[in-house]
Amino acid sequence: MTTSEPRTPTGPDLRGRTLADRFHLDVLIGRGGTSSVYAATDTHMRRRVAIKVIHPEHARTEPQRRRIRHEARIAGALDHPNLTPMLDFGVELTADGETLCFLVMPLLEGRTLTELVAGGEIPWRRCVSLTRQVLAAVAGLHAAGVLHRDLKASNCFVTPCRGRELLRVLDFGLARIDRPDLVSASSRSTSGPFVGTLAYAAPEQVLEREVDTRADLYAVGMILYYLLARRLPFTGSDYEVQRAVVETPAPPPRTLAPWTEVPSDLEGLVLRALAKDPEDRFACAEDFDAALVEILAAEGWDSAGSLRPCPPGHRGADEAQAALAAWTCFEYDRAHEAASKAAAANRAWSPLALLMSLLPDE
Repeated sequence: MTTSEPRTPTGPDLRGRTLADRFHLDVLIGRGGTSSVYAATDTHMRRRVAIKVIHPEHARTEPQRRRIRHEARIAGALDHPNLTPMLDFGVELTADGETLCFLVMPLLEGRTLTELVAGGEIPWRRCVSLTRQVLAAVAGLHAAGVLHRDLKASNCFVTPCRGRELLRVLDFGLARIDRPDLVSASSRSTSGPFVGTLAYAAPEQVLEREVDTRADLYAVGMILYYLLARRLPFTGSDYEVQRAVVETPAPPPRTLAPWTEVPSDLEGLVLRALAKDPEDRFACAEDFDAALVEILAAEGWDSAGSLRPCPPGHRGADEAQAALAAWTCFEYDRAHEAASKAAAANRAWSPLALLMSLLPDE
């Protein structure tokens, strides 16, 4: 069970050790309650990798080790650009008889969404772009019959890629999979003790009821909320958060961050994703993504979040046309006034308003 973040780091410092006579652990880059992550060198392939080492106290029993193998098999069987591939898995004993389980992944350069939020306000279009990548990963998981069950900002890693941002979802330690060729039937239950991170968990998870893909979509909604408001809607003790998740509707993001420019339609979408009743949420990741694309289009942006000219019929188009007409007649004051009205109606026309503001006075 995972509850509130962060937990007190534990586990040995293994820097300088070589695992499986192959993976030399160079730098400790992260440590949590159940594992530590090292930047390492694969001496066989002469490449840099990341090694996730499970702390010995979490790998002492066979059920614990089975869960770790379960995570490795899930990640190793998935092939998607927004999911982190698993390169290898191993187990070895320490000199004092402790079991070290480790997972080998590519060494990623970048930041988690948690670190990104800590860096300052993120424009809403970038929030939408990042969330769409989370949804792409979730769609890939669900198509393979996998529920992640622990999606959160710290499990989403953003790396630069060919001039753009590539987001990858990490950590499949709590995932549940329904493909019998990958995991035994005993691991496919949908109910039982709570698993997940409380602040991102859907009400049905907290209540230990049966969950489906809509629980993951709730977590994606919470990630989008966190990106927009730079905080989560429910805070406090575990008990207070648990009660709020089940009983209290999330406030609109601008209630917590009134300085942000978030379209009202986007706020409504976020609150729909966080509905208490799964029936009131999006049915699938594709529907969630399509709704985000619609909001981008309504605000004058393409599906990649890039500005595009608004065709006739979009908000502010008439005012923008009037601004251009005035400009051709050298009526600069009228052009500036009309462009300002266009931008007020639709932020997609803001560059036009800026251009007109640079015109000379009449």
